[in-house]
Amino acid sequence: MIIGEQLRNARTKSGMSQESLAEFMGVSRQTISNWETSRSYPDVERVMRLADLYHLSLDEMLRGDQRMVKSWVDATNVARTGKWLVFLLLMNIVLTVGVMIFSHVVWLTALLLLLMVGSIATAFFLIIKLI
Repeated sequence: MIIGEQLRNARTKSGMSQESLAEFMGVSRQTISNWETSRSYPDVERVMRLADLYHLSLDEMLRGDQRMVKSWVDATNVARTGKWLVFLLLMNIVLTVGVMIFSHVVWLTALLLLLMVGSIATAFFLIIKLI
């Protein structure tokens, strides 16, 4: 059973309306409707709150809905890639400053430029991987 059906069944079984659940969860009624029709998914924190509220295990809630698990994995990968891109950007800034400061030392400048090319290539690879 997909998580949307589970959420709707658990909510109706508990006697809650979409409005009261939305108020409890701190979201709009439309968000609850979207979760129950699988148009969108709750985040991990909200799934844990829902599992506690309905006395369900996370395993019961997640096992049947592979699309939701995949969307969480994709979101995690995007966040991880974003952190790497920020790191590479900062590294390129530091390397650029290093090239400016040490431009009179040829071997060091060449090494810094080589590192810059490598980090830029890595950044492009990560961006292409996201697309």
